[in-house]
Amino acid sequence: MSAKKGFIQRVVALLKGTNGGDSPTMAALRLELDECKREVGRLKKEYVLQREQARGQGERMAAEALEGIVQEFASPLATLAAMEVRHREYGDLQTSDVLQVAASLQAILAQRGMEQIGQVGEEQPYDPVLHQVLDASHPEPGQPVRIRFAGFRFKGRLVARAQVGSATPIT
Repeated sequence: MSAKKGFIQRVVALLKGTNGGDSPTMAALRLELDECKREVGRLKKEYVLQREQARGQGERMAAEALEGIVQEFASPLATLAAMEVRHREYGDLQTSDVLQVAASLQAILAQRGMEQIGQVGEEQPYDPVLHQVLDASHPEPGQPVRIRFAGFRFKGRLVARAQVGSATPIT
């Protein structure tokens, strides 16, 4: 360890020069170090700027995507609003009309990446990742269950688990 310390002291002494001041080599190294520090500072500023630009671009893209969905939903929602007024005034709202609007909303979401997990009344093998049990049954994975309420995935990511119950009535 002392030999190593002695070596470092000798190198520093050589770089400082004989009169104790900076040698030309030491001065050149200091200049190079200062230049490196300035470059690091410049790169940090550039990084912050690019990060802010990327964040802004991401926010703009998200806003544009949401605006697209809202535009697509506008017509079915306007239809629902008109149906509500008609029902209030005349009381002759048809279930099939409401279901047709719901189907158009589901189609818009499906085009954007939403996927339904199961159909109400359908039997599926129980998967605790995809299913939430509503009744007192305790199905084992793979055991048949009946879909009570559909679940949903969005672009492959689980949004809501399908709510299920026993495939056979509990006695």
